[in-house]
Amino acid sequence: MKQMEERYKKYLEKAKSVIRTLDPKQNQGSAPEIQALKNQLQEREKMFHSLEKEYEKTKSQREMEERYIVSAWYNMGMTLHKKAVEDRLASTGSGQSFLARQRQATSTRRAYPGHVQPATAR
Repeated sequence: MKQMEERYKKYLEKAKSVIRTLDPKQNQGSAPEIQALKNQLQEREKMFHSLEKEYEKTKSQREMEERYIVSAWYNMGMTLHKKAVEDRLASTGSGQSFLARQRQATSTRRAYPGHVQPATAR
C-alpha cells in the first residue's frame, strides 16, 4: 500500500510538472492568436466607424439634393404660373382696361381721314 501511495504521488507530481510546462506554452501559443483577433476587431471597428461617417455624409448630401429638387420644382411652377397669368392678361387686350380700350377706339375714329367732324365739336 505504501508503494502504491508513493507511485500515486510520483504520478501526481509528474502530472503537475507536465501541466506547468504545458500551461505557459499554451498561453504563449494563444497570445498571438488573441492579439490577431484583437487586431481584427480593431480593424472592423475602424471600418464600421468610417462606414458610419460615409453614411451620414451620403444622407446629408441626399437631403440637400432633395431640397434643391423641391426648390427647383417650386421655382419652375412659379415661373409657369407667372407666364400663364401674363399670357391671360395679354389676351384680354394688351393689358389695358375696358375704359382704356374705349378711349383708344374713340381716338382712332377721330383720326380716321374719311370722318367729318361736326362743327359743334370745335
